[in-house]
Amino acid sequence: MIFENTRYLSLLIKRVYLILLCALLTISCLAVFFAKKWYDASKLDNVYILSSDNTLTASRTDGSMARSSYEIMAFSKVFLEKAFAHNEYAWEENLTEVTDLMDKESAHLFLSKMDETIETLYKERNAISTVSLKEIEVDVDTQPYEVLLYYTTLLRFASLGEVIYKDAEVEGGIYFQIEPLARSKKNPFGMQIRKLKFLQKKSES
Repeated sequence: MIFENTRYLSLLIKRVYLILLCALLTISCLAVFFAKKWYDASKLDNVYILSSDNTLTASRTDGSMARSSYEIMAFSKVFLEKAFAHNEYAWEENLTEVTDLMDKESAHLFLSKMDETIETLYKERNAISTVSLKEIEVDVDTQPYEVLLYYTTLLRFASLGEVIYKDAEVEGGIYFQIEPLARSKKNPFGMQIRKLKFLQKKSES
């Protein structure tokens, strides 16, 4: 009798152990499943912004079109690089990408400044331009947002022989408004440039 009770108790313990083990495995699988779903969902709400200095990550709030000054500054720096840092091979691609960030009126004005004379510098004279941001002001208290920036463009001419053209340094400024848009694959920033204006270089006070 004692032997049978011991055998029954041992069998019962084994069954309980197996049930607990199955329960733990099920919970673990569910935890991994939901963790992956949460991670995939969070990736959809992250926007990665590339600049010349680093990679920035901005998180989107559901239903919100608001943009922080940090996002706008990062976007403006990327715009500046695409607009004024060129070489023979990147010229056309840069112009396409930068005008995709503008409304039609601003894109038309920008392209009118990048005429055949400017194109010749890159395609026939081997010019390479770099741009550095000198000053930026962002106003997020207005709608649309407003951006004012001053920059310096350095133009160099690549030559293996005698130097024909001298390097040049040009200072300038730009004002534009930013209208928040829904983020997309084509425009991961979720911003559009409007009311673009070219300004003279900032006078020294």
